[in-house]
Amino acid sequence: MSKEETPNIDWKAESDRFDGVAERYDQHRPSYPAALVEGAIEVAGLRPGDRILEIGCGPGKATRLFVEAGFQLHCIEPGANLLAIAKQHFSSYPVTFECARFEEWEETQTDFDLVMSAQAFHWVPEEIGYAKTARALRPGGHIALIWNMYPGPKNHIFQDIDVVYREYAPEIVRPDDDFERGIVKRKQSILDSKLFEGLQVLRYPWSEICDVDHYLGLLDTYSDHLRLPEDRRQRLYDGVAEVIESHGGTIEKPYVAVLFIAKVKK
Repeated sequence: MSKEETPNIDWKAESDRFDGVAERYDQHRPSYPAALVEGAIEVAGLRPGDRILEIGCGPGKATRLFVEAGFQLHCIEPGANLLAIAKQHFSSYPVTFECARFEEWEETQTDFDLVMSAQAFHWVPEEIGYAKTARALRPGGHIALIWNMYPGPKNHIFQDIDVVYREYAPEIVRPDDDFERGIVKRKQSILDSKLFEGLQVLRYPWSEICDVDHYLGLLDTYSDHLRLPEDRRQRLYDGVAEVIESHGGTIEKPYVAVLFIAKVKK
């Protein structure tokens, strides 16, 4: 979902929705493959102790992987509830926090070795986000944008779930080529900024097996699902649960974690 495709959405309200389900986000949103962090370290030439700025840390899904690899993180997160959870998780780690939207963040710290954002950079206006990121980096530093994306084709269980979506929430059914189109769009937005060079797009396929409760909890952290009227959202979840139960009670959710990484031009 992009701002261009959904011009009538109140983006501050979207951020508040995530913060309103902070505990669910912490419990049900997935992390990322360790290989992705290893890839970022290799491409950016990072060493233990290097400084990372994280944009939109949420409860710290990606934060944990980088801090446990030996880096110092400064995390920016506009949601007070999400930030409180992250602070609890990392109270004994070299992580500092600010409650702010990146576009409003006062640039009090610069010379970061890496500016990283996982599942969040699409909420930042591109004309502000890339320029501000470039200013925050030291010469030779890197931007690393990460998303868990959803590949096709769909197997039988997801085909059955699609039938439920087309009945109760057709407006959030994604086209089959949405995955590749999303990669192309995000790659092009980095190139169009003209602030970075040597862009690499690295893919890390993985999957997670979910029971019904976990899968419905995951759905209830997606902004397009949270925007649905409550009664229709409940019918959608009931239908999805019925499909999963009919297929044995679990569902294997496929992901491709995609890393977009490039060096700042300075």
